[in-house]
Amino acid sequence: MHTIIKSNAIRKVIQLRNFIGKNDRVLDFGCGDLSLSKELHVRMPGLHIRGVDIVDFGIRDTHIAFQQYDGKTLPYRAGAFDTVIVYHVLHHTNNPANLLLECLRVSRKTVLLVEPVYRWQFEIFGMTCMDWLFNVWKEKSIAMTFAFRSRKQWEYTIRNAGWNIDQAIDVEILPKWFPSGRSYLFVCTKN
Repeated sequence: MHTIIKSNAIRKVIQLRNFIGKNDRVLDFGCGDLSLSKELHVRMPGLHIRGVDIVDFGIRDTHIAFQQYDGKTLPYRAGAFDTVIVYHVLHHTNNPANLLLECLRVSRKTVLLVEPVYRWQFEIFGMTCMDWLFNVWKEKSIAMTFAFRSRKQWEYTIRNAGWNIDQAIDVEILPKWFPSGRSYLFVCTKN
């Protein structure tokens, strides 16, 4: 299982690292077991990384600060981080749009949002099944709110907050015909 988690973290870092400055202050929002943060630090040791989550997995790393929070308001000042990473987290929350706004608030320049999106309403069932399958086995309980949104809904939220979407990249690993939506990387930059 450790090998699967490690290879997944490596894949995530490869997707993200071109959008992160080598000495950025980075917030890993919904960091979970810190696997993404740890792999980022290995590949980009100049980063100053902090992980934040409502669940404390009890895993620590000397190079990565961790902070638990209330799930509503991030305990950081506006613009505290250069880059905020939000990787497959918001569909596990009760109010994904409000939490994205919190991530935008604490970022000085970039938010890297990766979320599954549905193309057609009927895909929500497949997305729900896949999300449950990928999370049910985890050591700590993960909220299963299945708050999936469409690509247009995410784009509206980002732009309405006054941010740009520099790129929206399909990063899904499943075939396009599979009826479980697509995962998109939204590269959001401040106006």
